[in-house]
Amino acid sequence: MNKISITELKKIAREYSLKPCKIKGSEVVQIRKNPSDKYEDISWEEFENALKAKKLAVYKASESDFLKIMKDQ
Repeated sequence: MNKISITELKKIAREYSLKPCKIKGSEVVQIRKNPSDKYEDISWEEFENALKAKKLAVYKASESDFLKIMKDQ
């Protein structure tokens, strides 16, 4: 897994119709494809600020477009 920038994440998000969101009633941020009552859409700026505040980063599998939010290393 390789850490990717928000700019790179936005390119992948456009390609796969992904949206930044958080789980309703929590501060947990995620990237979603399908809308759900469980999620509340947020801006990319809010998503990035939440990652920084929690010392998290987005990682991408080198052999696929699998994404995972993990502790920043």
